[in-house]
Amino acid sequence: MQIESKEQLSLLMDGEFTDKNVLNDVLNDESLQSCWHRYHVVRGVMRGELHNSSLTLDISKQVAQAIANEDIYQPLTDEQPKPNEVVMPKVNTLFWVRVKDVIGKISQVGLAACVTLAIIAGVQYHQDQTKNDNGVPTLNTVPVGVNIAPVGGITQQNDQQLLEKKQYDKIRLLVQDYELQKRLNAH
Repeated sequence: MQIESKEQLSLLMDGEFTDKNVLNDVLNDESLQSCWHRYHVVRGVMRGELHNSSLTLDISKQVAQAIANEDIYQPLTDEQPKPNEVVMPKVNTLFWVRVKDVIGKISQVGLAACVTLAIIAGVQYHQDQTKNDNGVPTLNTVPVGVNIAPVGGITQQNDQQLLEKKQYDKIRLLVQDYELQKRLNAH
């Protein structure tokens, strides 16, 4: 009956159906009145005649009804504790929880110490192996091509060192000249 009434309402709105009984049904039935209102809103939107200020939706009745029908409180099961019951943990279990935490932290520190020891031993072993091979330590911090002055300021000048110093100075001057030319040509 409701679907048939809505179809007749749509026909009446389009001007194709003129039955006075439908008008009486709309006047007496609140759901048909809201349907009539919705149909007019949809038609106005489709034709571009409806302004934003005239479009108001009243859903307060539906929200109030949904809240009233909603079951907020779930019944308590046997697994859930009663609100009046408070269970105190046993001292014995608290002690073992603390012991477990301490043992866990100690084992983490022990593992870190073992890994550190293994790394140090591995580096030392590797250094000993490379010293035997070529006489240069693995972790050589002196850059290649740089001469280190002996402790106490004692220097040994020989022809080879003088030649290397002259070559180093010549390369340094060429690099400085290159940088100067690059700056001058950049502007």
